Amino acid sequence: MLFHEYLKKEIFEIVKNLLDEKDLRNDFLNINSLNVELSQKINFGDLSSNVALVHSKFFKTSPEKLAELISTELRKNKYVEKVEVIKPGFINIFFTNLFWQNQLSQFIKLDGSYNYNLKPKSICIEFVSANPTGLMHIGHARGAVLGDAISSVLEEVGHNITKEYYINDAGEQIKKLNKTILFHIENFLKNTENILPDDLYPGEYLKNIAKKILNKFGLKESSELKEIEKKIIDIILSDIKRDLIDLNINHDNFVSEKNISSLHNINKLKNKLLESELAYFGFQDKPKNISSEDWEQKEQLLFCSKKFGDDSDRALMKPSGEVTYFMSDLLYHTDKIKRKFQILINIWGVDHFGYVKRLKNALSELVKDDYILDIKLTSLVNLIKNGEKLKMSKRKGNYITMREVTKEVGVDALRFMMISRNADKTIDFDFDSLKIRNKDNPVFYVQYAYARCMSVLDISKEKIKEIEMDDFKLDNLILHEEKMLIKYICNFYNVIQNSAEYFEPHRITNYLYDLSKVFHNYWGLGNIDKKKRIITEDHDLTKSRLALIKVVSMTINKGLSLLKISSPKSM
Repeated sequence: MLFHEYLKKEIFEIVKNLLDEKDLRNDFLNINSLNVELSQKINFGDLSSNVALVHSKFFKTSPEKLAELISTELRKNKYVEKVEVIKPGFINIFFTNLFWQNQLSQFIKLDGSYNYNLKPKSICIEFVSANPTGLMHIGHARGAVLGDAISSVLEEVGHNITKEYYINDAGEQIKKLNKTILFHIENFLKNTENILPDDLYPGEYLKNIAKKILNKFGLKESSELKEIEKKIIDIILSDIKRDLIDLNINHDNFVSEKNISSLHNINKLKNKLLESELAYFGFQDKPKNISSEDWEQKEQLLFCSKKFGDDSDRALMKPSGEVTYFMSDLLYHTDKIKRKFQILINIWGVDHFGYVKRLKNALSELVKDDYILDIKLTSLVNLIKNGEKLKMSKRKGNYITMREVTKEVGVDALRFMMISRNADKTIDFDFDSLKIRNKDNPVFYVQYAYARCMSVLDISKEKIKEIEMDDFKLDNLILHEEKMLIKYICNFYNVIQNSAEYFEPHRITNYLYDLSKVFHNYWGLGNIDKKKRIITEDHDLTKSRLALIKVVSMTINKGLSLLKISSPKSM
């Protein structure tokens, strides 16, 4: 049992016994609710817990007094060297060297095969889903990489994952796309250079698509375009898939909005909404940004959003009878639930903020099945070059594509940076810093730690033929930096578990950077003191340190591979 679980179990039993002694109810107590964290500062111990702060109210005592009661019991444990209580009730725990040596030994024996002790769930994760109206831009990259990384971590802990891409191949944007392609084709056919109207999509990419269609299908007249509308989407979608594959992203399903939003499905859902009194035919409130002169009220199908705290009832169908994004999303999500997915995860841009509550409310009223819908919104990505923020506008056609960024900084740097912060935090993507080879480039810093590990292991082959992972003396590892490495290594299991539980792969990138920092510091000790070098005259000590280095390399490699980032053996 690795140390987080070990300590949770110990504290759980202590708190449970204290409750029993006081004849208090203990139905609130759950081992998974106990928070145990690796201390970041040496004076805060090895581990810290806020268990007393969380549970003191059930004991009708102060957090500090409860912390003292728990600490008194913890001090009886043979592996605990010291326990401190810090106001207002934090518990800091210091373990013996023997404890950490035993933990490392256990970690080595696991060899990356962790048992996460969870019941597998059937999970559908839908992410990126860029409209097939042009190349993917750098903003799409964040949702793409985040969704893929979450999928990878969830698979690691044992869940059954289906990765989906929802193709918006219906509605106004496709009509606009077709008109744009038609415009360019007409220009080519007539050898003219008419100026692109403002209501069409800008950018050279679509002009190139028009050229490709013209050449591939040998069009003679623009009227022939209607026969190949689907092929337009297929051509653009093939480019999108190529970009995703270049980022090591593969989807299991590509779901068509056009297929989901069939007339049969639309009418069935419409009737259900009306019967459930969740929708009605009426007139939508005038939007605040439109003048009365420009506003014409028309009857349409509206969802009763005001019932759920919205400021206005929202359109499900346009006056023309065409479905809105809201209606098509309801169709799509009810379809996913019909396919027996227990957890639905969506990765959307932050511009969908106001839309989330609306969809969740509607879906919860429509579907009574047992499911979980979790929507993660990704914040903006600021591109910085030469110290200046790059200005982009897809509307004007002057945006930077994901393909361009990948080509310039590489897949590893792009993936690492897009995962490096929580989804709701803005990312400053600095081209220049990602090209330098120092600690300011986080992916280089981590990869370099791995390369250093592999270098010393390779050099050591001349001195020690083979490192037997069960044939070394752990009590040789007594340096502070060695103890810190062991602590970080043993915390890896917990980091993966939490990343999966909260859908937060940035916990892994942060962990890998911190582990690499401790390792680089450890590596540097040998430059100051020969006795602290990894390879020494002491054969047993060298074997112990090499074993530690091997486990560090295995951990970094495992973490990077989970995020689909390479681990180069030399740099």
